[in-house]
Amino acid sequence: MLPAALQPLHLWASQERLGLATRIEQSRIDAFAAATGDHNWIHVDPTRAQAQLPGGQTIAHGFLLLSMTVEEDVAALTGFPGIAHVLNYGLNKVRFLAPVPSGSDIRVRSQLVSLEPRQPGQWLLTQRKTVELLPSGEVALVAEQLSLVVVAT
Repeated sequence: MLPAALQPLHLWASQERLGLATRIEQSRIDAFAAATGDHNWIHVDPTRAQAQLPGGQTIAHGFLLLSMTVEEDVAALTGFPGIAHVLNYGLNKVRFLAPVPSGSDIRVRSQLVSLEPRQPGQWLLTQRKTVELLPSGEVALVAEQLSLVVVAT
């Protein structure tokens, strides 16, 4: 049985949520490359990409897209009363299914998989995250995101 503090979170998580459309600009891809050291030309060289990649555009890093699956959750999860904090607990079943060219619009779809007790006062929230290209809806990434929710004592 869920503690009272987790019932609003469960209600929120159990509703499929569609994130706002976000444009993947080359500047964001470049900043991610600088932060991670992944300067593979397919991400950061628009001239070479134009000549050598299908579609002629650089593509976003898969891990950049993966990091974007938590953006909208951070504010929501930390805003529920009775929750002390929420920690990134990891990922399951990550798949990069389609390239996301620079300049593309994407959105994140979130769905509850489970909310299960771990240790006293700790619950594991598992959500299915899907990154979709807009306007086509083509799926670029799927993953199960795990968050450890700690209830305030």
